[in-house]
Amino acid sequence: MARDVGLDANFGPDTPARRILACVYFAILLASLYALLRAGLGAPHIALQIALVLFPLQIIYKVATAFVVGIDNAVVQANLAVVALHCVTMVVLIRSA
Repeated sequence: MARDVGLDANFGPDTPARRILACVYFAILLASLYALLRAGLGAPHIALQIALVLFPLQIIYKVATAFVVGIDNAVVQANLAVVALHCVTMVVLIRSA
């Protein structure tokens, strides 16, 4: 991977651990895209099942990072914003189910 000062400042130096984290993020992206695709193709029940597993896992690990890293970190702040979005989305999904 090419060196990026911004990535290094927020995620730490390029290490195997950072690359593994990037793979986890990529897997989450693929699952999210699949859910959107299924919802768009008339299978919202599949999208809902994916969301109700994927979102709580993300909420848990993103909130946990605030405790282990601290909220002064830009990545943690972005994660907490995503947590808020996921919580609202889950409420909407559950109410519409």
